[in-house]
Amino acid sequence: MQGTKVTSISKTAIKDTYILIPPKSEQTRIATALSNVDALISELGRLIEKKRAIKQGAMQQLLTGKKRLNGFNEPWGEKKLGEILQYEQPTKYLVSSTEYSDNGVPVLTAGKTFILGYTNEPNGIYNNLPVIIFDDFVTESKYVDFPFKAKSSAMKMLTLRNEENNLRFIFEIMQMIDFPMTDHKRWWIGEYSNIVVKVPTLAEQSAIASVLTSMDDEITALEAKKAKYEQIKQGMMQQLLTGRIRLV
Repeated sequence: MQGTKVTSISKTAIKDTYILIPPKSEQTRIATALSNVDALISELGRLIEKKRAIKQGAMQQLLTGKKRLNGFNEPWGEKKLGEILQYEQPTKYLVSSTEYSDNGVPVLTAGKTFILGYTNEPNGIYNNLPVIIFDDFVTESKYVDFPFKAKSSAMKMLTLRNEENNLRFIFEIMQMIDFPMTDHKRWWIGEYSNIVVKVPTLAEQSAIASVLTSMDDEITALEAKKAKYEQIKQGMMQQLLTGRIRLV
């Protein structure tokens, strides 16, 4: 690399770099092997997207009462989220150091990253599970059923006020809320908790939650399978593209 503020590689340096090249026939066989794994990874990706779309459709039907599961016909009631859920501040669960480890207790955020890393700090671990973690600034949420520590003071831990509702069902309902954010502020107490949602009986909530959880489990299994094949391809590249392993 050359340069100080902006580094770059010169065209001459690239032209003068030697790489290992096998005979054309072996190149073709290696490329075919890697392409086959790529095709499998792509197919799994398409299947995952299809399953996600199916789940989204099921949510739109089941969480609105448009489609009822067999055996349920009682009318749905209405409640504010704040009447269903109580919140706890994350203060005593905040991680002290962001020098994360590769293992230990996961440090969570309610945003897309979800697991920021792991810590070996023994104190202040959240164990009142399951729980919904809620980002008070962007209103994103995650359903968590394992012990963790928190990173942001903006996170709220949401749990049921009583046993009249199913936490997983309420979480899924929250994923359907299109909440317009017009400012950068904390939303739960003043506005988000006042959102009115429709809820069926506890039995129907639990049945719907079970259906959607099964769909999530299937998607998670497919994602793990896809990640495994991506690791396999990386290993194949490291072996086949360096000549460490030769195709017979």
